[in-house]
Amino acid sequence: MTEPQRLFLVQARADHTVFALLRRQPDLPACHALHYLQMATELLGKAHAWKHGPHANTHRAFVSFLRGISTNRKAQKQLGFEGRNENWTHLIRKCVPLAERIEDLAPALALDGPNPEYPWPRLDPRVAPAEHSFEVWQELQGTGAGRQFLNLVEQLFAAAETFLEAIAKTHG
Repeated sequence: MTEPQRLFLVQARADHTVFALLRRQPDLPACHALHYLQMATELLGKAHAWKHGPHANTHRAFVSFLRGISTNRKAQKQLGFEGRNENWTHLIRKCVPLAERIEDLAPALALDGPNPEYPWPRLDPRVAPAEHSFEVWQELQGTGAGRQFLNLVEQLFAAAETFLEAIAKTHG
């Protein structure tokens, strides 16, 4: 793992830890947990993207990361899916739409729509994130697909260092 990858991973893990803490606090507005989930997944994607040096400055890093690992057998093995290619491929394919929605929460991508950081619309704010009921949060918490997505994110963070090392060796 390169030093920039390590740095992105350190921050991604810190953000993921805060997400996990906030997720266990149902009395707090969902915007806070969503903010940290968006940042943690973005930075994990960037940790992967920096394997060959500087990468474009974008909030869209996690979906391309997921698509990239969907065919990586070493990553599949590292995450406990060895020999279950169809299950692995199906899991990634099923998680990509939620990952896209999480990416779209970044204010730069949300434009005048819901985001967990700033009131919107930008020029005439009418909605505060703390007062908004985020549909994606309800899906993450209340559906099988949402729980499966969060479980995959947990697995990715649990095995991140060895997982990123395995990918680096594959692309070596």
